[in-house]
Amino acid sequence: MRLSPIYRLLYLVAFALSLAGCGAANSVPEATPTSAMPFSATSTRFILDPSQSTAQFSIDEILLGEPTTVTAVSSGVTGEIGVDFETPGKTAVGSIQVDTHQFLTDNDFRNRAIQRRILISDAYPFVTFTPTAVTGLPDRVTWGEPVPFQITGDLTIIGNTRPVTFAGTVLPVSESRLEGMAGATVLRKDFDLVVPSATGVAGVGEEVLLELTFVATAAE
Repeated sequence: MRLSPIYRLLYLVAFALSLAGCGAANSVPEATPTSAMPFSATSTRFILDPSQSTAQFSIDEILLGEPTTVTAVSSGVTGEIGVDFETPGKTAVGSIQVDTHQFLTDNDFRNRAIQRRILISDAYPFVTFTPTAVTGLPDRVTWGEPVPFQITGDLTIIGNTRPVTFAGTVLPVSESRLEGMAGATVLRKDFDLVVPSATGVAGVGEEVLLELTFVATAAE
């Protein structure tokens, strides 16, 4: 969507004014997710590579009368995977953390709103996903063949924890490299995510699409 210069200026000014009232975030007790899945003794430990991995969320809004999709991307992703090549069903995933300070969109004013008023990054620097089960894995690994899977766990955003199931695909490139992606749709209300009002924005969607794209390499 392309906006005329005058509408773009009005929108940015209005968004800046909406941020002017940002104050210190209210103190909210941090929820404690359940323990991460244990790795089997025969697992190979893989570490997510933050230089090749990203987490993003997307949400729909009506901006100046036009529907648009806002996407924010963070490269601050950390996590581990324990792959059991002998018995793939025993593969486990450790807690995955995403740095909320690093979420960026195509608009600096929106970035500040995300960090200060939506994800409250200073008080809650990470979104955390603590897996509890991985399903759909095959009985054996075939190199270069993508494998669909589901991973269920506890997702914590600004201190609110809810069970979420991600559907994804992993590509076992070699014994030292994995590539994959996973996604899930959550509701803003389930995590108390309030989007600040801004002139020109007529509505914001309730559904939020969460996506993780990753490359993981075997630990030395």
